[in-house]
Amino acid sequence: MKKRLLSMFLVLAMAASMLMGCSTGTESSDGGSSETEEKTEKKDGYTIGCTVYYMTEFITLMVEGMEEKAKELGCNLVMLDAQNDAQNQITQVENLIAQKVDIIVVAAVDSDAIVPAIEMCENAGIPLVGVNMLINTDQPYHYVGPDDVLAGELEMQHAIDEIGGKGNVVILEGPIGQSAQIQRLEGNMNVLKKYEGKVELLAQQTANWSREEALSLVENWIETFGGKINAVVAQNDEMALGAIQALEAAGVKDKVVVTAVDAIKDGCNAVKEGKLLGTVYQDAALEGQEAVQKAYDVLEGKVTEKKLDYIDMPWITTENVDDLLTTIYAD
Repeated sequence: MKKRLLSMFLVLAMAASMLMGCSTGTESSDGGSSETEEKTEKKDGYTIGCTVYYMTEFITLMVEGMEEKAKELGCNLVMLDAQNDAQNQITQVENLIAQKVDIIVVAAVDSDAIVPAIEMCENAGIPLVGVNMLINTDQPYHYVGPDDVLAGELEMQHAIDEIGGKGNVVILEGPIGQSAQIQRLEGNMNVLKKYEGKVELLAQQTANWSREEALSLVENWIETFGGKINAVVAQNDEMALGAIQALEAAGVKDKVVVTAVDAIKDGCNAVKEGKLLGTVYQDAALEGQEAVQKAYDVLEGKVTEKKLDYIDMPWITTENVDDLLTTIYAD
């Protein structure tokens, strides 16, 4: 009797083992989707992986545009925040490749550090699309974003025009190494060269796109240069708003011109109130939408040429700021 029970037990155990071996499962060993489930998901739409440098107000608006376009096109969007860490972003690209997403969209933390991602994606057979930040390479790649040299020229030119073509300026830069910082500075300097001997650059330093860092930095500049500063040229609205806070606290805002780039809602309100002379409009939502559209078109085979596509960059002043405040920024 005992032998019969043991024999039955062994037969049942073998049957269970065979069933387990044939199971497709719903999770991989690391808790992620199995290959079978992944293929099923892809039938419902492409999966677009995206890593951005960090979630500033601008990037938040850009992501909203991405989500809107992905929903419209029936795509799945995997969104990652690199938290301004270049190595972390490379790791995120590796993880997206391991997840077998269909395409990867990158807003680079650092234009140089992200270059290996191009080869990584090519080796994996996964297309890459740059957005917002250029990649510092001679290799062709897909890109949607701003003409940052033009943006830098516009903000500097309008600042100098406002101070009468002579005086002293300071520049608040973005994170050193990002394409926006490099190219907007190039644009700033292109204009400054035309005013050599008339306009002096007192100081330039990064405030890392941060309102708080810009506030502290401009406080230090006010203490260092006294009333010599005639204009603050900020490479984004967040830093311009921090500069305005510092200038107002020191009681000198009415003597200093401030210009910027991005035209986020707070920046537009500052223009409306006369605190910010003007800002270059970088349509964050449109940029995100265009990046996802390009990714989709690449996957569909509608876009084959790798090239840089730039969005329009209009100058926003009190004369046209309501065009934004009463539409995309309307409550």
